[in-house]
Amino acid sequence: MTFGRTRHTALAVLAFALGVGRAEASPPSLVSVTGARVLVADVVRGAPADAAAVDLGPAPAVGGSRLIDRATILRALRAHAATEPEHLPEAVRVVRLSRSVSATELERLTRTGLGAHPLPRGAALTGVRASRGLDVAAGWDAVTAELPRLPRRAGALSTTALVTFRAGADVLARASVQVDLMLPPTAAAPELARGAAVTLVVRQGLVEIRVGASAGADADVGDTLPVILRPSGRVLRARLIERETALAEDGP
Repeated sequence: MTFGRTRHTALAVLAFALGVGRAEASPPSLVSVTGARVLVADVVRGAPADAAAVDLGPAPAVGGSRLIDRATILRALRAHAATEPEHLPEAVRVVRLSRSVSATELERLTRTGLGAHPLPRGAALTGVRASRGLDVAAGWDAVTAELPRLPRRAGALSTTALVTFRAGADVLARASVQVDLMLPPTAAAPELARGAAVTLVVRQGLVEIRVGASAGADADVGDTLPVILRPSGRVLRARLIERETALAEDGP
């Protein structure tokens, strides 16, 4: 009997050492977040106030995940001298909440974004064509649409608008959407013609000086052009920042 009990005890000890008969470790719990950063409050239920806002790093991209273990949480809490919760998970898998934007909705958002400001060169929007929708991280609060620099010509034009989904200063997603424009005859002319009057802005530290000048070449806003100072005739390089205003790039 004694030998039987001893043998049974030895087998039990061996089984314990090998993990035989033990329940397998449970997989990490799954947590969905909407922000660009993961906070302790996202992964620890009922975290103390000073610990809840501790940053655990970036949230994963849409479609991906990130595993945050207990050691990572403890390091972050101790780095911020925050209260350590009584119960911490062994590991948490974090995923980013997303929202599916259909092609039709993307077209509508593109129209709205382009309509927020006058189109360059007096262009009129005649069509928007999104080839497909996309999945965007949830929580965006603004959608902008930007056009590339348009050519100096009149007539129909097809180009691509860059649509950007933002949450505050964070960019959540970008998409390219085809747009059709009609450029008026005036679009064929430069925004500033050679010989036209232009105000030259010269900046030195906190000092700003504005002087009269004339354009030495045709130019559009954003172009660098030679400007001729009046009445000296001196030529400086400048960048056209508004239709009739140029910022000097050379020294005084």
